[in-house]
Amino acid sequence: TLGHNGYTMGLARSTSGNITGPWEQLPEPLWTEDGGHGMLFRSFEGQLYLTLHQPNNTPEERPHFFEIKETKDNICLK
Repeated sequence: TLGHNGYTMGLARSTSGNITGPWEQLPEPLWTEDGGHGMLFRSFEGQLYLTLHQPNNTPEERPHFFEIKETKDNICLK
């Protein structure tokens, strides 16, 4: 999604808990700055991370890694 500062990354949650949904879009994005092709992954130690490239300017893109905090109902940048 294109936001005020470039590409953002939104969040959606399955209301049924199943991969097939139905899905609801959460109001707050996970990432609000310019960054692209985001992906979540866990480290070998179990920590959740967001990785994306930034800025969205060829040939200046570089990978960045951000720790994610998990709560009962959501995730956010740590």
